[in-house]
Amino acid sequence: MEEGKTCRRITISKEQYGRLAGYIKQSFQKDDSGHFINIKTHANYGNADAFYEANGSYSLFHTCNTWANNALKQSGQRCCVWTIFDTGIFLKYEK
Repeated sequence: MEEGKTCRRITISKEQYGRLAGYIKQSFQKDDSGHFINIKTHANYGNADAFYEANGSYSLFHTCNTWANNALKQSGQRCCVWTIFDTGIFLKYEK
């Protein structure tokens, strides 16, 4: 990955990393054995992609950017109150 207009570097503490990892782990559904549930599909972006069942749902008002913003919020990073677009998040990390 290269830092640029669409990729920002953030610095987090070990505690923040733990909260971020916890948020991400809680986002996934798990089977009876506690494993993440893989979605078998050929609708991938590339050969190394994988998709997993998640908790919650996607909608016009709850997008991947909303999820990412909530992850930043949970870990104590700069974030928006709420966003469906990435623009607000990127504005928080302008140099």
